[in-house]
Amino acid sequence: MEETIKVSLVRCGEMPLKPSEMVSTTLTPVALTEKMISAVEQKLDANEAKGLHLAAAHPEYGQVTYLQEVTEGGFFVYVGEPDALEEYWFGAGAWVAFNDDAGSGHASKVGPQGCTRTFRMLRGHLS
Repeated sequence: MEETIKVSLVRCGEMPLKPSEMVSTTLTPVALTEKMISAVEQKLDANEAKGLHLAAAHPEYGQVTYLQEVTEGGFFVYVGEPDALEEYWFGAGAWVAFNDDAGSGHASKVGPQGCTRTFRMLRGHLS
């Protein structure tokens, strides 16, 4: 059996206003390599916050998934209805992906120790 990577995925919900939702999925290393457009190491400052935003389509590649592998520290992600967001923490070793390209979007905040991560852009949407 091929090794898989467990990924927490932020995607558009099915309700009419398409609030973001968190689901679990898996990705194989082979699929990761085949889908990857780019990868970059990022170091984020502690407590840096970003309000509601979308994982927008790429002008050249169309629908994409933004996959982040946390290597140090961590960050919070907020999903759901804008007036009732649910908080999720992703620390070292976590994989989290975003493809919520419609609806209300998600928010995020870097943890108190900052965050180092590998940020990958993948072709298409994970499901």
